[in-house]
Amino acid sequence: MTSAKRPEVRLRHILEQIDGIVTATRGRSFEEIQGNFLYERAVERAVQIVSEAAKELPADLRERHPDGHWQPIIRIGNLLRHEYYRIRSRDMWEIATVHLPVLRPVIVAMLTEFDS
Repeated sequence: MTSAKRPEVRLRHILEQIDGIVTATRGRSFEEIQGNFLYERAVERAVQIVSEAAKELPADLRERHPDGHWQPIIRIGNLLRHEYYRIRSRDMWEIATVHLPVLRPVIVAMLTEFDS
C-alpha cells in the first residue's frame, strides 16, 4: 500500500483540510464569504478532499468511530463532484463552520490508534 493510501495518511489529510477551513473562515461571517469566488471554491475543494479521504478509510475504522457521521461526509463529496449545481453557499458555510469542527476531535482520536 502506497503511503498516501494508508489510513493514517488519509486521516492527516482530513485534519489538514479541516484546520485550513477553520482558519480561513475564522472571524468571518457568511455574508463576507458568500459570493467570494476564491473562498467558496477553496471551501468546496477542501470538503471534497475530506469526503474522498473519508470514503477511502477502511470500513472497520469508520465503524469504530460512528460519531464521524461518515455517510453524510461521503455524500457531500459525491454532490460536489457530480451535482455541483445543487450546492448552496449556505450549506457549504454550515459544513465548514458547524460540521467539520465537530469532526476534528473524531479524526484526532482515530489518529491516536496509529500513533500508539
